[in-house]
Amino acid sequence: MTPEQLLRVEMQAYLPQRYVARLVKELKEGLERLGFIPSKRAEGYAFLPMGQPVPTHLRLGVYGEMVTFWVRGAMSIEESAYRLGMSLEEFKGALIEGLKRAEEVFSKFRDVGQVAISWG
Repeated sequence: MTPEQLLRVEMQAYLPQRYVARLVKELKEGLERLGFIPSKRAEGYAFLPMGQPVPTHLRLGVYGEMVTFWVRGAMSIEESAYRLGMSLEEFKGALIEGLKRAEEVFSKFRDVGQVAISWG
C-alpha cells in the first residue's frame, strides 16, 4: 500500500455502549499479539509497532458510542520503517496485518451496530 492509500483507511463503528468496551478489548488483544503495543491517549489508544513511538502507527478513537480506527502518520512510513530497523516492505506488511486484524474485530460487531470499513 502506498502512503496515500494508508491515509484513506478508516474503520468506524457506532455501537450500543455495552459493546464498545468489548470491541476495544478485542482490538487491543489482537493487535498486541501482532506486536502493536497499546498506549493510552486522550481519545483512545495509539498502537505502536514494537512499542516504539514512531510517526506511523495505528490509532483508535473512542467517543461514547462511536469508535474509529485509522493509520496515523502515513506519509512518514519510510522514516518509521527506518527508525524501527525494518525494510519499508516489512513495515508495510506489519501494518497490513494489523489492519486485517482490526477489520476482523470490527466486522464481528456488524450484527449489533453500524460498522463501516474502508481501505480507500
